[in-house]
Amino acid sequence: MSDQKTSSSIVIYARSDQSDPKAISQQYEAAQRAAEAQFGELATVTYCDEGVAGSTVRRPALQALLQHLDAGFVRAIVVTSNDRLTRSYMDDLRLRVRFQDAGVPLIVATHLVPETPDAVTDKSDGPDVVTARAVPPSPWFVRALSALRIKAP
Repeated sequence: MSDQKTSSSIVIYARSDQSDPKAISQQYEAAQRAAEAQFGELATVTYCDEGVAGSTVRRPALQALLQHLDAGFVRAIVVTSNDRLTRSYMDDLRLRVRFQDAGVPLIVATHLVPETPDAVTDKSDGPDVVTARAVPPSPWFVRALSALRIKAP
């Protein structure tokens, strides 16, 4: 086991505009499934901004996540959808560049799709195991990275 793996964590970031524990719980469960599918292990840390709009990045839990990212305590970030981090394209781009500069992948659970269209489950591991791979980033994101001369993930 590498030192980075022992000193850093796979983390989940969840956010809801309204105080809704059910929505946060659903995000957490979906993100845990994505973390397990992508890394073969569960996330160990969760950051949650409940009742906070996604129009700003000045949210307590997101800022804590970014501080821990800068300190090297984050190995991967898992969210259920792109709009959980922010609803601003520019903030999204800034965050993704920051994650890329730190060498930390962002896993978006809604972008995980089955390896083959007709085989969504792997019967050898049980009926509910889904083999997944990441979908390429959205076209607007690739264009923005190209304009900034940054290589796409």
